[in-house]
Amino acid sequence: MGLPWPFALRHTPAAAQAPGQAGSGCSRALFGQPLAALCGEDNTLPRPIQELLAVLHQEGPMTEGIFCRAARGTELRQLQEALDRGTDVDMGSQPAHLEPLALQDFLRSIPNKLLVVDFYEDWMSAMERASKQAKVEELKA
Repeated sequence: MGLPWPFALRHTPAAAQAPGQAGSGCSRALFGQPLAALCGEDNTLPRPIQELLAVLHQEGPMTEGIFCRAARGTELRQLQEALDRGTDVDMGSQPAHLEPLALQDFLRSIPNKLLVVDFYEDWMSAMERASKQAKVEELKA
């Protein structure tokens, strides 16, 4: 069974050959960067983030307390540093509670908020549009 879009790992030639971080497909650090600077020309998330999402999608529903369990600070910091360096990290071999924590820290470290509460009504209105294209256009606006 294939993973839905946000969880599907996309391999792109540009991402695979990006300079500086051959393992991850990223050309810069992941944490603390604007999302627009991290997404490729095809608007996909960096490979390490896609891998975090894929592991979370596969193992999250079966892992009790996946977002509640604390990790040792050194484990999480080592994973984040490896991802920032572009080291090829096997997400499947990491302890199950590290992936969601790394993903949470990634999202928290984005300099500008993704969803600002002031636009809540606009987002809800956009989601009521009939077609996907209409939803996308209104969300872009």
